[in-house]
Amino acid sequence: MASNSAAAAALAAVLAAASPAALGPALASPSIQLPLELPKAHASGPPAARQPLDPKERAAVPLVNPGFEGRIASTGQPEGWMTIQHAGEVSYTFTPDHDEPRSGERSLRVDNVGSEPYGAVYQTIDAAPYRGRTLVFSAWMKTKDTRGNRFGKGAGLKLHAMKNGYPSAVKQMRRDAIDGTTGWTRYQLELAVPPDATQIEVGLNLFGPGTAWLDDVALEVLPAKS
Repeated sequence: MASNSAAAAALAAVLAAASPAALGPALASPSIQLPLELPKAHASGPPAARQPLDPKERAAVPLVNPGFEGRIASTGQPEGWMTIQHAGEVSYTFTPDHDEPRSGERSLRVDNVGSEPYGAVYQTIDAAPYRGRTLVFSAWMKTKDTRGNRFGKGAGLKLHAMKNGYPSAVKQMRRDAIDGTTGWTRYQLELAVPPDATQIEVGLNLFGPGTAWLDDVALEVLPAKS
């Protein structure tokens, strides 16, 4: 589990921005459930070299290990992804899981095993090529017995633009996070990247009890507005 205090502070800053009761549309970030088939991508290792962006085209943004097939040999953790929790003793575990992945051989399983209110798995990329553009983050997720807490309703995606380690624009599932037991479903979030963003962060939050699985994540940049 990541112990980076700056990352923990950034996560806390996002979640403390408003109480669930006070969340407005921007922070509530309604998700979109799409019964669409996506190309299956499971390659691990570094993303392919970035090509110049065509402002008129919708384009894929490379991520490391988007299907959670690659693992770090020494730890067993998913290659390219960081994990973090609120504080305290270990309360969330992050495990590559062979049992009924959405596709391929593995998905990522996130379990609540302690009292801390939230844990997260995430990946960051350079924001510079996407400043002023709109990003779409999508992923397939399923849940078991998620119940949520005052920070969020259950399990949900997150898409953040960061400025020097702290959030400058946020879309995430909190009030509309997924509770209960659900099968594989695709969700997506959209975010306009501010001109001063330095990093983009994508991932999943689990708020409180239960288990969530994540698979087949994708990030895209939409055509620039004319």
